[in-house]
Amino acid sequence: MLIIFDEKASQQEIDKTVESVDGDVIDAFEQVAAASIEIPEDSIDDLQKSPSVKHVEEDILIHLSEQIEDWGIQATNIPSAWNSGFTGQGVKVAVIDSGIAPHSDLAVAGGVSTVGYTTSYNDDQGHGTHVAGIIGARNNNFGVKGAAYESELYAVKAFDQNGEAYLSDLIEGIDWSISNGMDIINLSSGTQIESAVLHSVIDRAYASGLLIVAAAGNDGAPDGLEDTVDFPARYSSVIGVGAVDSYFNRAPFSSTGPAVEVAAPGVRILSTYLGNQYAYMSGTSMAAPYVTGELVLLKQAYPRLTNEELRQVLIEHTRDLGSAGRDPFFGYGFIQASSFTEPTEFEEENPLTGINLSQSSLSGMPGDTLNVIASAIFKNGEVQNVTNAATWSSANTAVATVQDGRVELKGYGSTTITVTYEDQSAVIIVNVPAPEPEPNPVVNLEVNQTILVGQPGDAINVTASATYKNGDRQNVTNEAAWSSANTAVAMVEDGRVEFTGYGSTTIMVTYEGQSTMIVVNSPEPLPESETGIHSFQDVSSFYAPAVEYLVRNQITQGLSRTEFGVQKDIIRADAAIWLAKELNLNMERAEESGFVDVPPRAAGAVNALKQAGIIGGKTATRFGASDPLTRGEVALILQRAYNLTGDGRSSSFTDVSSRYKEAVDALVANNITSGYTATQFGVARNITRGQLAIFLYRLSSK
Repeated sequence: MLIIFDEKASQQEIDKTVESVDGDVIDAFEQVAAASIEIPEDSIDDLQKSPSVKHVEEDILIHLSEQIEDWGIQATNIPSAWNSGFTGQGVKVAVIDSGIAPHSDLAVAGGVSTVGYTTSYNDDQGHGTHVAGIIGARNNNFGVKGAAYESELYAVKAFDQNGEAYLSDLIEGIDWSISNGMDIINLSSGTQIESAVLHSVIDRAYASGLLIVAAAGNDGAPDGLEDTVDFPARYSSVIGVGAVDSYFNRAPFSSTGPAVEVAAPGVRILSTYLGNQYAYMSGTSMAAPYVTGELVLLKQAYPRLTNEELRQVLIEHTRDLGSAGRDPFFGYGFIQASSFTEPTEFEEENPLTGINLSQSSLSGMPGDTLNVIASAIFKNGEVQNVTNAATWSSANTAVATVQDGRVELKGYGSTTITVTYEDQSAVIIVNVPAPEPEPNPVVNLEVNQTILVGQPGDAINVTASATYKNGDRQNVTNEAAWSSANTAVAMVEDGRVEFTGYGSTTIMVTYEGQSTMIVVNSPEPLPESETGIHSFQDVSSFYAPAVEYLVRNQITQGLSRTEFGVQKDIIRADAAIWLAKELNLNMERAEESGFVDVPPRAAGAVNALKQAGIIGGKTATRFGASDPLTRGEVALILQRAYNLTGDGRSSSFTDVSSRYKEAVDALVANNITSGYTATQFGVARNITRGQLAIFLYRLSSK
């Protein structure tokens, strides 16, 4: 059954109403408040009594009107429209029929199947393929040639292989055509039974702007005095089409009545058919697609006209047959195409309603060029590019100038651009913001001393310097934040460090997101008897202060109780231990160095120094723990460890290569060493334990 519901009924109400009579919804339509349902026959009366139901009718079968074709193209004068360049390009036609079969003469743009037994819209009956060929068989130098051979054909399969369709399937096809933006619907089918649901969806399609063409039917009596026109051709929103033969006589089978609007070729018409073949067929089913084809050409020729206006132009292009004026046999007459180049009276009634711009606001920098497209919007929805035809003006040419949509940004500030075409205007806002100063953050914070050694009561001044992104360097000693981790060992304020007790601590310096750290050592003095300094027989007075410093701070205890080894080369492992202890590095938590030749006693020191980036190895796995160190290597290591700089001073040593030059200059500038002689630093010489002791002792005060 087909049901029309109240327009205000919700989907929930509809479902509840159908369920209340033990029914099932088969199809629900988008464009009308209607549905196809299955219910027990004895529930029909109950359904009709529901307040949300307006109308109930049976979902009947509709039969295609079939008979034969060939001569119609010349008879309708369609080649005159072709000669003007109108071929149907861009116009969408829904052929609601038995589908369209694959054929070398046909190009199908898409479609849908509304029948229950297949989802394919391929034709399995032949009628739809024949109708499609009359409308749009391709102009490909073989086969037949359709009236609008470049139109877009959409196959809406609503009829089965027997040429029958449920009314619901036909309605679903019309509903699909509305939803999918078709321009014209061709219905070469009909029924003698009126349907309120069909009428409703047909009217909705017409109201949405579609043109609907339908066969008048093949139920004509010989005298033609009865009204035998089928539905939906009888509806006022449908163009009902009767059939004539090649002598312009009404085909005896062609239905007659006041709903016949025009007549077209419908006897022995040749067109495409199943199996990539061609066939002759007759019927008003063949006449309807001729009218559809001419309407396609009209829509291409007059794209601004509404469906009502195009229908009027079609009527004006007819050849009167039979009685003067409209009659029930031929309607207004036999369709006649023309060049369609003459303007129609309707075309003038399409005023400009507004201007649309591709961009409503613009932003950029002086020197930028931006393009804007202006489009005119007309009453019928047509859009036309008027960029070059419009008038463009800038309120402030110091900010932006404009010509034919080309906007050039000239300076900083804001302005508006006005675009005018005929009596319509639109405005563009232009903003050219002045650039903000580039950020210049602090990228590094340094102090002039990173290790402090002293005794309670001592005071050492430290300077903090900030380096900015642009390279500027600034003294920020007083602006930085200074804090001591242990004020019992050292207190600090504005860079002044006061030793308050024995032990070790760290001082953190922070300025604008950057931080650095200072290590503070205040070792407790050992009793003279515990230092062992007097027992070293190889320590002269020159080395004594340095050796005493190392022993007192438990950096080393010498080679034995009587020998420090002042003149002996120091190996890399021992040098690593001395330096790690002197720098107070965390030797327990440092990452493994990966060196396999480091003895356990030196492993923590080597790990810490490598992690700090102060030393490397001979190779990726060998540290060279037992190898001696050269004075040049020590210069590089100490420069890294203490962040030493030469302050631009350059030594005069002749044995120093570019590799060691900066490090050696830094040691000399900081009074750590003066070399072997005035011209020789001894870069390649091994450093002795006594020399390294002197270097560390002197660095302890830096």
